[in-house]
Amino acid sequence: MKSNIDIDENELLSLLPEDEERIKNIIYERYGYLIDVILKKYASVIRTFNIDEQEIRCEASYGFSDGINSYNENKNASFKTFLSICIERRVTKCIKKYTTKKYNVIREMMSLDYVDTNIDSPLRDLISDESKNDPLNNLTDLESYTEIIGIAKKVLSDFEYRVFTYMINDISYQKIAVMLEKTPKQIDNTIQRIKVKMKKELESLE
Repeated sequence: MKSNIDIDENELLSLLPEDEERIKNIIYERYGYLIDVILKKYASVIRTFNIDEQEIRCEASYGFSDGINSYNENKNASFKTFLSICIERRVTKCIKKYTTKKYNVIREMMSLDYVDTNIDSPLRDLISDESKNDPLNNLTDLESYTEIIGIAKKVLSDFEYRVFTYMINDISYQKIAVMLEKTPKQIDNTIQRIKVKMKKELESLE
């Protein structure tokens, strides 16, 4: 009987229906490193979007399994290449889910319709020129979420940026106040400064 190392790729695939669990284990031992290679490729994006590492690794594993189950010799790609494509497809789909959610949180958080309860007037009325388009409506024209993060790093103070990162992770200002040992009013005021600074910078990009 051949050792696992001696079984070539085509033979492995032909044996899959007869001994699925064992053959899949052999395939994973041989090609499982592809998961790490692809996750490393997207490591920076994963960190930027604070994506759950366990979740995205599971998605990569599902992609690996998809590749095993759906490959055939007529796909005009080697088995290894096809596995890589399937893994990357699942990883990028997971990233897109996170980026869409974070982007929507940013848009909601930056809404100029926010009402300060102490002023009882929409922020739009206080800092927006009615003759101009609201630059927040053009956020979708920016290249990516990463660009928005870059803008925040550029224009916000260290403390403001900390508050900003908590907010885009959908943490309420009351919880932020507890985490940063500040009063809710202090955090609320910080949020208003963030909005004004970001709006001014976004206007300059028009």
